[in-house]
Amino acid sequence: MSTLLQTLFFQTLPLDLDPVLFAYIEIVLPSVEQMFGLVSAFNKVEENYSDWFIQRVDQEAAAQIKNADRNFAQSLLGYVLNSLLAAWNLLPLLSPKLALSDEKKKLLCLSFTFQGYSKYCNQSATLPLALDFAEFLKQLQTLGEMLHLDAFWSEWRECLPDIAYLMQIPQHQIGENTRLAKRSVFKIPEHRLDLPLRPLLSFGTIAAQITDPIDLVTKPEGSYLQKLLQALGIDRTLVYHRLRNCTGLLTNQIHNAVLHFAEKLDWHPLLFFPQGVIYLAPPHHEIPDCTKLQEFLWGQVSNQLAEKMLKGEVGFKRDGKGLKAAPQTLELFSPAQLIRHLPNVIKACIKNEADPATPKRLEKLGLGPSEEAFLADGADLRSDRVAEFILFLQRQFFKDDLIFITWILEKLGIQSAITPEQTQIHSGGVNWGWYYAAAYFIASNPTLTLEDISAKLQGLADQLALCAEETALLAAGKNSTRNVFYNYLSQYLEIQGWDAPEPSFQQELEGYLNAKQVGRQPICSLSSGEFASEDQMDSVVLFKPQQYSNKNPLGGRQLKRGISKIWALEMLLRQAYWTVPASKLEEQQPVFLYIFPAYAHSPQVTRAIRVLVNQLKRVNLWEVRRFWRDHGMDIQALRFYPWLKVPPDPKEKDDQDLPFLAITYTTTKGKTTTEAWVEPAFLALALPLLLGVKVVATASAVPPYSGDNAFQEVVSLDEPAGFWNVLGLPTSVSLEERFNEQKHRLEYMLNRLLIAYSIHLDCKSSPLDPHWQAFPSTVRELATTPLAIFSLARSYLKNCSDAEVQRYWQFAHLWSAGDTFMEQQLELTQRLVQEYRTFYKVHVADSTYAIVLPLSKVLEDILSTPSDIPIETLILQTLGQLHDALRRQKPYYRPLIMDESLSIDIRADNEFRAIHQFVTTCIRDLFLGQYKGDRALLQAHRQRIKSGAEAAYRLLAMQEPKPKDNQPPSEGAKV
Repeated sequence: MSTLLQTLFFQTLPLDLDPVLFAYIEIVLPSVEQMFGLVSAFNKVEENYSDWFIQRVDQEAAAQIKNADRNFAQSLLGYVLNSLLAAWNLLPLLSPKLALSDEKKKLLCLSFTFQGYSKYCNQSATLPLALDFAEFLKQLQTLGEMLHLDAFWSEWRECLPDIAYLMQIPQHQIGENTRLAKRSVFKIPEHRLDLPLRPLLSFGTIAAQITDPIDLVTKPEGSYLQKLLQALGIDRTLVYHRLRNCTGLLTNQIHNAVLHFAEKLDWHPLLFFPQGVIYLAPPHHEIPDCTKLQEFLWGQVSNQLAEKMLKGEVGFKRDGKGLKAAPQTLELFSPAQLIRHLPNVIKACIKNEADPATPKRLEKLGLGPSEEAFLADGADLRSDRVAEFILFLQRQFFKDDLIFITWILEKLGIQSAITPEQTQIHSGGVNWGWYYAAAYFIASNPTLTLEDISAKLQGLADQLALCAEETALLAAGKNSTRNVFYNYLSQYLEIQGWDAPEPSFQQELEGYLNAKQVGRQPICSLSSGEFASEDQMDSVVLFKPQQYSNKNPLGGRQLKRGISKIWALEMLLRQAYWTVPASKLEEQQPVFLYIFPAYAHSPQVTRAIRVLVNQLKRVNLWEVRRFWRDHGMDIQALRFYPWLKVPPDPKEKDDQDLPFLAITYTTTKGKTTTEAWVEPAFLALALPLLLGVKVVATASAVPPYSGDNAFQEVVSLDEPAGFWNVLGLPTSVSLEERFNEQKHRLEYMLNRLLIAYSIHLDCKSSPLDPHWQAFPSTVRELATTPLAIFSLARSYLKNCSDAEVQRYWQFAHLWSAGDTFMEQQLELTQRLVQEYRTFYKVHVADSTYAIVLPLSKVLEDILSTPSDIPIETLILQTLGQLHDALRRQKPYYRPLIMDESLSIDIRADNEFRAIHQFVTTCIRDLFLGQYKGDRALLQAHRQRIKSGAEAAYRLLAMQEPKPKDNQPPSEGAKV
């Protein structure tokens, strides 16, 4: 069984992958995931940077690196994996003299892996002194055995001195400790350790810790990486491209377009960030021309949209007033292009066969009975398509041009029956006349099918487009979106070698004046209004237009929100890639998951994440909790859950767009915020565990950060549903946070969430409906006492197996972990049941009343007794009443009385003492201890206490040894 990360790699890595790297991923990676997944790659004691090369070059810069502030959100898993792959990608560039054998490749893999020794063991990075060096090697051997290295490389133990020698690179150990490592015989010659293994290890170590492409020129790391390339004899130069903001899909498109452009310049991507890419370029590389690059980027982005637009999938929307096009649609195409493809758009957008608009339009015209009867045969979807085709052409291109109107009537062959004036009947902003003309045309040709109509419209479109081109009747308009896009690139796109763009004072001034003056374009509700905006059209935005407007001030002008050209492109790309309808997505209450790399991603990891975000649209929580429960409620087992349901497509191109900022989203069929947040809340916690990434979950369509260096948490939930706070879970968590010595905070949060989900699905759901809208009430009950777990599951557990009862006790203990009061409640409940089972036993299949009879009697006496009665009196009084109640029970319910080895007087005395002990515990520890003598609070929790006691009774009964055949009957059996 493969982990999620392994599965993603197997689907994306090439078939001719190096066997050593394949074996590492197949054999070692699962153990690395489990052991290093929730361990921070950095700690407060030491910094993980190369000193072997640095201290020989620049002492001052080395000190700056060592003292720099660090983002501690990178997991040791991500650090090991990305540093290894960053160095591995240099291997094809090594000269034949420095090429690595399989043995050296394995040593390189293990050297990166063992760098996690000090963090995993929570020890100082300093290598031991001579007396402890042998012990140090033993500790490394123990760690290697835990990582199952024997299956990867049988000779790895012999290379431990080599590994110890190479481990000094990120740990600032030079000189004496170098000689310590040499006390053992190296398996690899020392000169081959120094070159190329040590520079490769140093390169990967530094590369995996860069947080932004611009670090290449603003921080010392960039120059060190370049010098390491020189030391390895690699004739390449490090360059970068970078965007200074992040919208999501649009910025991903720009990054991918730059990637394709750079490929033609022989630039090879090395590290990926949400902000851009670091490349390996030829030494005398060509700097891209800004104008050519802008044209190329616009072509890439516009072509992605054009393909979808011309099919009618994006950029068009039909409402009660007809088919509308987004401004970008009208700008991307010439009038002739749009006219030629309009029939396809009509076919894709006009699908209301069950409820055509033509009959409703004809009713408004007041036609005579005979004419109504004639037109009824044509008042269907065919008429709708013909009318919408003509209306769109007239509205967008020809207005009230009589030549156009006459031409259309002649081509339809109805010019003798319909006059141009009859086609221009308007009411409520809708032209009803063309519906009348279309219905007449269809009624006159009743045998026409929908396919015939599409062919007829295509013929009209081709003739009209040709005529428009020959006569220059339709002039192409200005492409303001392209101009704004170019302006955006000039302000935000950076490529190494370009001059830094100067801030445009004129642009800022114009934006300010437009915002202040009445009657100007509305300001974009998704951005700061830096770029030109337009009205929020429902063919563009995924939310309801004006949804985010403020209330209008009393006596003031109406506030109107807009959308900038840049964010309009973003919204259209989301429609195209996510296949969601315009202005409808918000009705499904989407919650967006923004997946950031912790520092940098290698190309291999980026491709793996692409597969995940393309498939992970929904998670089946029924199956997840079953898998989790079947694997002993081990959160680490979720790595092996089959997250990907779709098998890989062998035809999938490897050059598909990569997710620099990976975005996915979940939707809900329910109506409540709780239903919307149940799945994404779980995914936000699970993905950092599974992939070593950072995740932000939010209902906002705007990415909250441009890169991972803007926040240090690995999980951030932006205003989750109310149940989250009731669960007592923080909205953000970092890798440095631990719940206790054994458990990480993230593991604790996932366990707590899955326990709550499991209890709700067991106790409040139906086979076809999880009833998540009732989840807040489930959580509120669980938040008060762990005994509520048994109260909620009372009916569920009644007919469940013993294993299920044990599982629910595990739920209770996990839920109570870290809360002293809750832990005491569970302990006391079990102790009370243990005490009364010494003098009262029934069969676990008996009724609840019979099972908890002693406890019920004591609680009843406590609640019915006046509050001013002395405690000792209350104990004696309750003791007497319980003793009398037991005397009325059947003898075989009283195990002490059934012990025939003793005299009846001794048996009665033993029973009386046991009852007294139980009553005393109930009153002093339960009533006075946990409930502070508050009878009202005890009454409120009465049923929960009894439910917990019933579950404890079943647990204790199954823990007792089973009687042999020659022994007396089991408890509850008749004698």
